[in-house]
Amino acid sequence: MKYGSIEYLYASPIARAMIDDPSFRRWVLSKSEFAEFAEARILNREISAHRANLTAEWWRFHFTEKCRCDGCSGKETDLFTIFENKSSLRFALHFEVKQPQDKFKSDGIQSRGYPLRAQCWARKPPAKVLPHHMASTGIFFSAQKRKEYEPHLAHFKAQITFEEIEQQFPHLAVWPR
Repeated sequence: MKYGSIEYLYASPIARAMIDDPSFRRWVLSKSEFAEFAEARILNREISAHRANLTAEWWRFHFTEKCRCDGCSGKETDLFTIFENKSSLRFALHFEVKQPQDKFKSDGIQSRGYPLRAQCWARKPPAKVLPHHMASTGIFFSAQKRKEYEPHLAHFKAQITFEEIEQQFPHLAVWPR
């Protein structure tokens, strides 16, 4: 099985729902530090056009090798979104997606890198990343892994479980159960 293929089964329906289901998008934003902007529009088309990579989906495979800080340095964001509110304020959410069999590396580098990368890109985005003013982090994961993931969760402001999605938006939960 190709690396990330199970993760993709979880991330892809979430990314699609961010575009297609305004109530889901508002719900996700309400769980983030950008809750006051829950009505913001998602800039998926703008991300795609700015990125100019026809083979990559708008939300996937965002990374940079040019910045060598501890947040960037070859690390990628699993699900990257940028929103814009009515005042043209743009903000990004960098989501980690941990499918139920996944683990964090014990060194903590992956989880610590997310907020560092979010702030780095808000200050000076890589060439292929749409400019934005602010950024934060989030994680989608299985509630069954909460105890195991506890040392890493503080790095993710928005913490959303697949089980919450299954309960609130069962039509979106098309991943393996």
